[in-house]
Amino acid sequence: MRFRFKPTAEQRSALRAQLTRLQQPTAVLEVLRCVLPTGFNPTAARCTPLSIHSDRFVLRAQVRSGAGQDCSYALKVYADEFGQQIWRHSRALNEHSQPNGNGLCLPTTYLPQERMLIFPWVDGVCLSEIVDGRKPELLRQAAQIAASLHCSGLVPEQPTTAQMIVRETRDRCERLRRRWPAVAPVIEPLLASLEEGLILLEPAELAAVHGDMAAGQFLWTGQRLVLLDLDMFGYTDPAYDAGHFLAQLERRCVLDPLLRAHTAQWLACFRDSYLEAMPKVSPRNLTFYRGLTLVRKIYTLCRKQTGEWPQMILQLAVRARAALQELAPAGQTL
Repeated sequence: MRFRFKPTAEQRSALRAQLTRLQQPTAVLEVLRCVLPTGFNPTAARCTPLSIHSDRFVLRAQVRSGAGQDCSYALKVYADEFGQQIWRHSRALNEHSQPNGNGLCLPTTYLPQERMLIFPWVDGVCLSEIVDGRKPELLRQAAQIAASLHCSGLVPEQPTTAQMIVRETRDRCERLRRRWPAVAPVIEPLLASLEEGLILLEPAELAAVHGDMAAGQFLWTGQRLVLLDLDMFGYTDPAYDAGHFLAQLERRCVLDPLLRAHTAQWLACFRDSYLEAMPKVSPRNLTFYRGLTLVRKIYTLCRKQTGEWPQMILQLAVRARAALQELAPAGQTL
C-alpha cells in the first residue's frame, strides 16, 4: 500500500511538461490512436484537466470523428512507474469483474512510454453527492462491491500490517504537530488510544483492498455503481477498507449540519450490509480502522484550514474517541 510518495524535482518538472503537451490536440490524438475503435477517423480532440497533483494527473480526453461520432476516455499519468503496478493488478481483477455491472472501473490500456493508464469514460454522480432517498440502497450496493473485491482471492503485493498503518498514522500526526502545535493536546490522547487499541485487534484473513474506499470514489451512472481509483491498493485486513469508508461517511455527515440526522442510518446501511456479506471480518477491527481514519482526517482538515477548522477538528476528535472507546473491555477506557 503506497501511503506517501514524494516525486523528485525532475519528476515533477517532467510531469508538468507532459500535462502541457497532452492538452495539445495533435499530441493526445497520437496517444489515443491505439485505443480508438476500428474505422474511427479522428478529426478533433480536446483534453480537460480533472485533477492535478505533484505525482500524477487525470485528464478527460474527448475525440470526434469526421462522421460526427464521439469517444471519451480518462487518462491517468504518473510521475513514476507506479501505473505499471496498478495495470498488473487491474488485469488480475478484470477476471473477477462483471461487464457492465456494479464494480470496479478498470483501465483498458497502459502506455509505458507515457506512464499512462487509459480508462473508459463513465458519466455519473459521486455517491458522496447523493443525499436523497437513493442513498441507503446505494450504500448497500457499495458494501456489496467492497465485499466482492475482498473475496477476489488476489494477493497483489506484500501484506500491510496493522502496525504499519498505525505507524503511518503516527508519522502523519507528527507532521501535523510540527506545523500546528496547538493541535497536539487533541491528537496525543487519540494516538495513545490507537496504540492501546492495536493490541486488542482480532486475527484477520488478509485480502486485496482498495485502500482509499469512500463514497467519493463511487460513481452512480443511473444504472450501475462504479468504484474508481486503485492508487492505494494493497493487501491487508479488509476491515481497513470498510472502516475507512465508514469514517469518511461519518466525517461528511458530522461536519455538514444538513446531513447529521442521517448519520446513524447511513452508517448502518453500509456496515450491516458489508458484515452480512463478510461474516469473517471482525466488527472490532472495522471499528478500530474507523477510529483510525477519523484521526487521520484531522490532519486533512488542518491542511485545508477552512474558516471553521478548529471546531471541525474537535468534532472529529470526539467521534474518533467514541469509536476507539468501543474497543475497550467493559469498565475500562482507552
